Amino acid sequence: MVPPAPATSPCSPASNTEDSTMQDNNKTVYAYHPQTGEYQGPTAADPSPLQPGVWLLPAHSTELPPPAAAERQTAVFRDGGWTILPDWRAVKLWSVDTAQPVQARLGDTPDSLRATLLQPCEFPTWDGKGWSINKTAQSAALAQKTAAELKQRLADAYAARRPLEDAESIGIATADELQKLAAWKRYCVDLSRLPDLAMWPRLVGADWPKQPA
Repeated sequence: MVPPAPATSPCSPASNTEDSTMQDNNKTVYAYHPQTGEYQGPTAADPSPLQPGVWLLPAHSTELPPPAAAERQTAVFRDGGWTILPDWRAVKLWSVDTAQPVQARLGDTPDSLRATLLQPCEFPTWDGKGWSINKTAQSAALAQKTAAELKQRLADAYAARRPLEDAESIGIATADELQKLAAWKRYCVDLSRLPDLAMWPRLVGADWPKQPA
């Protein structure tokens, strides 16, 4: 009599009993940051060796799956549950009050920070919808810049005059040196009169007197 065939052939694929056992040896849980509570990703819990059916969760993790977060949002675990908070930390923002960069923290929004995604222009002022140029600040900065340039040119001119004036004062200046000294003096006078011009401080290159050779 032919014996009945075995239920599983010796050459058939192995059963998934081992896979099931491996799956039973851990459980997916969800980690969160210990300070901020923000979702960090899935991790594994191990079964308790002493209490069957009990899982040992890693610190700062939960069995509750986090909700899906949209762009510029983050799931945060607080008070035993997940919540969705705004997350603008990776976005460049500028204060509408100071035009300086603002670093958002978890939960901040542009509205709560009085900030905008629009990058400020030079001499910015916020008009409620966007940046515009502060004409007063722009004019003051130009006046300061032009005055500094005038001061530097006068300093250079007086430095160039000094040896010629010394030679003149002790009576050893040559005719050529006296001619150069007169040119430098005229140059200094022309420089000193620039603030009286109607276009001051909006000077172009041709408005500046030519330096003596």
